[in-house]
Amino acid sequence: MFSWKRAALLSLGAGVLTMALSIFVQTRGVVVHAYAMSTPVIVSQVPAAVSPGSSFEQPGKPVRLIIPAIGVDANVQSVGLSWRGNGDMGVPTNFTDVAWYNGGPRPGMPGSAVIDGHLDGKNVAQAVFYNLNKLQIGDEVQIVDSRGRTLQFRVVDTKVYDSEAAAGEVFLSEPSRARLNLITCGGDWDATRKLYSDRIVVFTELVTTD
Repeated sequence: MFSWKRAALLSLGAGVLTMALSIFVQTRGVVVHAYAMSTPVIVSQVPAAVSPGSSFEQPGKPVRLIIPAIGVDANVQSVGLSWRGNGDMGVPTNFTDVAWYNGGPRPGMPGSAVIDGHLDGKNVAQAVFYNLNKLQIGDEVQIVDSRGRTLQFRVVDTKVYDSEAAAGEVFLSEPSRARLNLITCGGDWDATRKLYSDRIVVFTELVTTD
């Protein structure tokens, strides 16, 4: 059984979340309860310019994630906080789907939408995001939303964080940009601590919508 730990997300309204400094550590059958100090991070605040009557059209909920360069064509689950009640972001219920955090913006909206996915699992050598670290700047990422529209994103950066490092920028909202950030684990498996040493974050930005 796999779970993502240390997200420590708590909705505070108006798109403000509290996020622990260490997030998204994948464990193998172990619940990790150690938390870092929390820091408030704006993740889904829509700028004042986006108002009723403007040209902005809110996208539908994401239903499919397509990444041609690494062969991903996955169903998107909608998740909030973990059912465990510990403030963590929810994770996919299987190793073929990905999970969108519905407490933040939808992909295509101003701000940083976040989708996570498993790297591997017990008796699963390669899960949906196994090759996420192979994405390069300029690679295409597509989201199909619940209204049948396809949103095109491009990879603009990839970062590798130590499992104990602060990563507030993953959820940080930039009102002038529509970002989609993809997260999985990486690095070495620590059998003693029952977690991976790193987490991989691919940052993408909206290019067009169909």
